[in-house]
Amino acid sequence: MLELGLPFELVHVSVMKKEPWFLEINPRGKVPAIQNLQDGSVIYESAICDEYLCDYARQMDTNNNTDQDSKSKLWKLMPTDAADKAAMRLLNDHIDTQLGPAQYTFLMNDDKEKDAGLMDTLEDALQVLQDSLIQRGGPYLMGSHFTLAEAHVLPFFLRLVVSLQHFKDYQIPPQRFGRLLEWYELCTQRESFQTTAKSDETIVEVYQKFVDMKYGFGGLNKNKEVEM
Repeated sequence: MLELGLPFELVHVSVMKKEPWFLEINPRGKVPAIQNLQDGSVIYESAICDEYLCDYARQMDTNNNTDQDSKSKLWKLMPTDAADKAAMRLLNDHIDTQLGPAQYTFLMNDDKEKDAGLMDTLEDALQVLQDSLIQRGGPYLMGSHFTLAEAHVLPFFLRLVVSLQHFKDYQIPPQRFGRLLEWYELCTQRESFQTTAKSDETIVEVYQKFVDMKYGFGGLNKNKEVEM
């Protein structure tokens, strides 16, 4: 929303307590969720929220005389080319179905003998992001512009970096993932990231609770019937 210049009010919720008022907004009890106070619509699931915001901003652009800078941001965030749009959606799906579960499974594993294999699975998933940077010439995942691919992955990538370094003493190897780490450093300089990023201490504190209770996260080694 910061990238699009849309006004919003941020409300923090606990995904573990699942407050009744929030379940009325999102029956799944998951974050993020968006409630549009103008038309009453409720949107949830990260990738769907991302695209909804771009579509909504474009709708507002059609109805209003939006300045050129805002138009430029909008059209760059959401590719209009069909192939590029599909490629971006595939990257976002990869984050949700491959990289996310790989991180959580590695994080929650307490069998040291399995760590090496789980690390390989994680790095195979990271390689997909680096391959996109290389194939499209960077500096961003879809090429020359910051898009919804970055907006979708960055909050997760921050949590991955911090949580795995703290709990597993793991750092993404720069000799293999130099381009990916350059991309991450570039993205962290954006105002939208610096405004919304959680501190390392906050991330560790939250993940410590999950580790202590062996929370399942819906990962590859799901050990509890609990969704985040």
